[in-house]
Amino acid sequence: MSDTGGPIKITDTSEIAVCTCMQSNHWPFCDATHHTTGGEPEILELDKTKTYYLCGCYRTKKRPFCDGSHEKIKKS
Repeated sequence: MSDTGGPIKITDTSEIAVCTCMQSNHWPFCDATHHTTGGEPEILELDKTKTYYLCGCYRTKKRPFCDGSHEKIKKS
């Protein structure tokens, strides 16, 4: 991930646990801190043959996938 919160590249992965409570220190990945709010991660099944880009800036409208919102941060 870049210092501007750019996308996180995911390859050769069939499943990820996505944080839904926004308390994870490794967002968008769940790190089990949800125990303080009771939120559970969303399990996403991925195609291992594809490359995915996950949001690292928290501003995407396509959570957990990157939609380019980090580019707007750089310009402001």
